Amino acid sequence: MWDNIKKYMYIVLIIWTVMVLFIVYKNIEFPFVFQFVVGYVICLLLVGLYFIVTAFLNIRKSKWSTIKKVFIKFIIGSFTLWFLNILFIYLTKGELRIMDKIFSSVILSFAFTFRELGVEKNND
Repeated sequence: MWDNIKKYMYIVLIIWTVMVLFIVYKNIEFPFVFQFVVGYVICLLLVGLYFIVTAFLNIRKSKWSTIKKVFIKFIIGSFTLWFLNILFIYLTKGELRIMDKIFSSVILSFAFTFRELGVEKNND
């Protein structure tokens, strides 16, 4: 039953994303559009919170070797994304800002490395 609820939650989120992208692309202005987009952002935050909580609960159930591998991937991924971001900004704009994009690099690295723990149980 819980798997069906998760499946419907993801389907609704995908449909909602397509609708919001269409609204933004076409610049549609109705009285309820702002509330619709705010509801989408709240739903997106709740799904993100669910993902984070599920990932941490699955980490608690995993073996230490698996946890160590995931954290090493997370750290390497964070530094790699941060370096590539700095390099891209330097090559395109000619500016060297070292501390600018560190937060987005950490968030993306977290999403990439912990996605399998947030989606399914991994007990090896």
